[in-house]
Amino acid sequence: MNNISKILIVCLGNTARSPAAEYLARDYAKKYGANLTFESTGFINAFSYMQPESQEYLNSKGIKHSDFRPQIINRKLLEKQDLIITMEKSHVIDIRENYQAVNDISKKLFTLKEFNGETDDLNIIDPYYASAKTYQKVLKIIDENIEKMIKKIIRINKTEF
Repeated sequence: MNNISKILIVCLGNTARSPAAEYLARDYAKKYGANLTFESTGFINAFSYMQPESQEYLNSKGIKHSDFRPQIINRKLLEKQDLIITMEKSHVIDIRENYQAVNDISKKLFTLKEFNGETDDLNIIDPYYASAKTYQKVLKIIDENIEKMIKKIIRINKTEF
């Protein structure tokens, strides 16, 4: 894998998991001194804002997110990325099937857990209809995996030079 600098994070509606992951990734990249850019997107336009539970989680970590605007996945967005990270295996399949013409799509497309080396349960469930407790568990899983992802990207980028 070549040098990674532009990362796209994908979930279904771009209002719960992927925006939280995007802002956590920005925070960890800054913390570890990595010059990376992040965007997030979804397959549907669910809401025009980040879910309150995701906002509260980021607030609890002191992460600013007021500039968040959800966006819908599209070819142009996918083409400019070095790495595309999804929350579920079905998202990987949908992107591969619908955006085959995107250069190297299969080489730069992973679930978050898969990118981090997991091989079993690769999905991070959508917490939208879940209890507050489950929502918090999901955000913690995302948080831990995003930090692992940032550390792995830093390692990959160091070996490229």
